[in-house]
Amino acid sequence: MLEKLFRPEKIAVVGASRHEGKTGHELFDNLHHDFEGEVYPVNPRADEVEGEEAFEEIPEDTELAVIAVPAKIVPDVMEDAAEKDVEAAVVISAGFSETGEEKLQEQIVEIAEENDIDLLGPNVLGLINTENSMNASFASKMPEKGNISFMSQSGAFCTAILDYAKAEHIGFRHFVSLGNKALLNEVDFLKKWREDDTEAILSYTEGIEDGREYMEKAEKTSREKPIITVKSGRTNKGGEAASSHTGSIAGSYQAYKAAFRKAGIVEAESNRELLDFGRSFAYQPLPYGRNIMIITNAGGPGVISTDEVAQHDLELAELDTDTKMDLHRFMPEESTIRNPLDLIGDAGHDRYKKALKAVGKDENVDGILVLLTPQANTEIEKTAKTIVRAEKDIEKPVFTCFMGEQDVGSGIEILEENDIPDFEDPVDAVKAFKEMNNYREFLETDRNYPEVSYDGEKAHRALQDYNGYMDGHELLEAYNFDMPMTENADAPHPAEEAAVNIGYPVVMKINSPDISHKTEVEGIKTGVTGRQEVNDTFNQILNSVHHEKPGSKINGVIVQEQLDGLEVALGMKRDPQFGPMIMVGLGGIYIEALHDISFGIAPISEQEAEQMIQELQASDLFEGVRGEDHSMEPVKDAIIKLGELSMNHEEIQEIDINPLILKKEKAYVADIEIDANNST
Repeated sequence: MLEKLFRPEKIAVVGASRHEGKTGHELFDNLHHDFEGEVYPVNPRADEVEGEEAFEEIPEDTELAVIAVPAKIVPDVMEDAAEKDVEAAVVISAGFSETGEEKLQEQIVEIAEENDIDLLGPNVLGLINTENSMNASFASKMPEKGNISFMSQSGAFCTAILDYAKAEHIGFRHFVSLGNKALLNEVDFLKKWREDDTEAILSYTEGIEDGREYMEKAEKTSREKPIITVKSGRTNKGGEAASSHTGSIAGSYQAYKAAFRKAGIVEAESNRELLDFGRSFAYQPLPYGRNIMIITNAGGPGVISTDEVAQHDLELAELDTDTKMDLHRFMPEESTIRNPLDLIGDAGHDRYKKALKAVGKDENVDGILVLLTPQANTEIEKTAKTIVRAEKDIEKPVFTCFMGEQDVGSGIEILEENDIPDFEDPVDAVKAFKEMNNYREFLETDRNYPEVSYDGEKAHRALQDYNGYMDGHELLEAYNFDMPMTENADAPHPAEEAAVNIGYPVVMKINSPDISHKTEVEGIKTGVTGRQEVNDTFNQILNSVHHEKPGSKINGVIVQEQLDGLEVALGMKRDPQFGPMIMVGLGGIYIEALHDISFGIAPISEQEAEQMIQELQASDLFEGVRGEDHSMEPVKDAIIKLGELSMNHEEIQEIDINPLILKKEKAYVADIEIDANNST
């Protein structure tokens, strides 16, 4: 797959220039000096480029065309490439969909598809393959060889990552600028790298066109090797900037975050984290658990690391008796054998060596963080070399943090040259360890998607002519949601009879498809008791609605069994990229006040539903606190059902269940609003 894009033997640079500083010159220069195969400069206005004969058109035996000419000429070049049976093309040129020239972009895509040309771009920095020294880009630097592959929608981001990586001896296998993704996109490269020797995949993401396909392919790849991404456009303003940058469609960040989690993608928050996580996953084994050992020559950094361990739901490893005895043999008398292990400020490389040997074989230790501060007796380079040698015999991740810059620089250089991840701050190292654990847990989880039983005919009837609450009530009944006793009344007397049938106290609320927030129009009242109060409340609700929202369609007043319990909010919003996005959080007024919510992409497995609940700060409430006899199981069940319902009914755009009342072993739908497109 994509063989001639990455491993051509003959490349034509169309637009190769004789003038330094021109993109076409830099492209040809990069390939001419390093590429192991042949490179043809194509420039009808030149006799030669850098001593090589220039061609008026693409030579017959070309396998890859790298195109850097004005956008309006690119279709003609693509036609020439098609006539010469070129199998792959990289269009460097800008001026396509990112500037509103959609038809021009469609034109080159059509040519590529009709002639089976693998098209990368347009509007790209280019492509690099270190295996054959192919720098088909106008980046100034060729990365070191390594086992990481990288793709980015931003060419400028590529150059920044290349610069960072070069300085820190981070090697790459493949380096791809995606640009407008007119034909080849993230999915194609995920498939490519899943099947080759890439150990870790890094990416910069602005927008995904086909979110469902991306999730499916990304999860398949994540099961084989880690994917780490930085997502831009996480805010509304950022999303607007991403859209204008490359013509991508930037969906809501919540949807992307949920999609990444479903696919097992590790999300980094910055380019610094992207590289830190990348080299951690690429160079170190996954931990067996969440127990980390901290070795340090200073107390303060050990305390900082300990705080971070606690914040990320990790554990300090509890050393076994044999390890403690080994440590006692060489540690100074004034030291205390515990985690963090403080080797004391006079620690030389030999004390680090003995400590690593002792804790490295302890089965209670899942990973090791080695901290070093430059003190008077610190043997920086010797300690770095000691860590490199010790790491080879330790079958668990080893991270370092040589704190400082100038004094520790030579030690960091040794560590990085030998693929030991060194972090600027111990906080960053602990976070990388956490992400490696999360990824391991993802690999160990086989998702269980329970079969959801439902009455399809009843659901269809409810949505056919959707007209407010009672139809929503019927829809959820079709999917076996637990519902409180409910009746609709069109006059005070029927409301009184409904209340008697249900039993006091009752809840009364307006039934209108035009009113989403009943409290804002005083369209709901709880704790109603007695016939007269029912009568009065019926009239009050109607009068208030007529006054606050005149012209609203009113189907009556709902009389409902009043239930006491934990109020939960459950909802669905259909995302344009990823489809139904399921939300859970505390209900009632708390959802707006606390914004303690979690998202998942349908369909939802048992494991995903539980994870969504556990992500909430208030997750303990779902299991019952202070004597409350609750269980999270009915909420999990409701999340799974809502996911299935959303997958089955594309006409539904939004569902708002608030509150879902958790009462012991059941979760009752107390209120529901649905936004449905009846014409679908």
